[in-house]
Amino acid sequence: MRVNTAAARLRANSPLMSARLLTVLPRALLVLAAACALCGAASAQTASDLSEAQLTSSARLLAGVETDYARHARIAALPEWQAHRAELVPKWARLERERLHVIESWRDRYLGADRVTCRTLLYPFSGPDFLNAYLLFPRCDTYVMFGLEAPGAVPAFETMSSEEAGLLLGDMRHALANFVARNYFITSHMATQLRTPHLKGVLPLVLASMGLLNLHVAAVEPFDFGPGAEAARSAGRRARGTKITFSDPQTGKRQTLYYLSLDASDRALAANPEFLPFLGGFGPSVTFLKSASYLLHGKEFAGTRRVLLDATELLVEDDTGIPYRFLRQSGFQIRLFGHYARPIRDFNYGYQEDLDAAYLTSSTVEALPFPFGYHWKDGRSGLLLARRAANRL
Repeated sequence: MRVNTAAARLRANSPLMSARLLTVLPRALLVLAAACALCGAASAQTASDLSEAQLTSSARLLAGVETDYARHARIAALPEWQAHRAELVPKWARLERERLHVIESWRDRYLGADRVTCRTLLYPFSGPDFLNAYLLFPRCDTYVMFGLEAPGAVPAFETMSSEEAGLLLGDMRHALANFVARNYFITSHMATQLRTPHLKGVLPLVLASMGLLNLHVAAVEPFDFGPGAEAARSAGRRARGTKITFSDPQTGKRQTLYYLSLDASDRALAANPEFLPFLGGFGPSVTFLKSASYLLHGKEFAGTRRVLLDATELLVEDDTGIPYRFLRQSGFQIRLFGHYARPIRDFNYGYQEDLDAAYLTSSTVEALPFPFGYHWKDGRSGLLLARRAANRL
């Protein structure tokens, strides 16, 4: 069966290209089911009040894509939303033309059946970047993303004034600017961009990606590990998260995204001892890492790195993810794409001499036809595609 591409869905949603416009739970969730039953009842009740039509329409409004949901007709008619749409549409069209279509062509050539047979995708330090994960692996049953940024909430368009809508949508465009230009979000910028009076957390940006891709959003619910033991509560901030159930209308398949807001360093995980068993319970998985600030290179994130290495069967990453030496030691078969360039100035400590040598001496390095990671502007992006050897012990 042919995979319907994200770029094709974007074209279907864009007025520049069409009249239409832009099964079993993993064992980790079984372990946590009882704890999650303790999550806030009031928040769950609020989330349950939002219908699929309302959530899907909200996602489209955030993306600047037209909606026919009657309760949002007032917002869609506002000059503030029309301006939002007018600014985003040409940017989405350029993104599709210059990046998304190229990534999908590469995916179809090199990822093969993995793009449709993926059970779970793990995306550490993701921020709101659902788009790249879905673009490469559009048929996963479950996506697990985590980062420092707060989960946020679905904007209440139904009760929003025109002034409030204008401020929210302006903040959305500002928060999306780095991603549209660079294909990654900047952590230090998100610390302010996702904490404005009108835009809070990653959820509006994740929903905008879903709206752009013409996905249907069935449910948005709070998700966490429950109150935890006294020792965990006293150790630091407990994880907060959200669970999104969505589907592609062309296939009807229900898919799930979990986003957790937490510090995944060894020291901070004393406040969330459930996290590493939760993460490891999704294996064997696909893991995706890019623009990850080289966090997994040092000893501070040794626990998260160890669990990812154990859970991962297929890895797509740039040089900021799991260091090359750990992949070699763990028996991964590695294909190299693009170029290896020394880390940008802020991350000099991430230089990998062995990876540099591998790029220089290998006769099988293949071209990478799209920007990926921090070297997005100078044509020196690199990508590693690593697969667990079949004879894993």
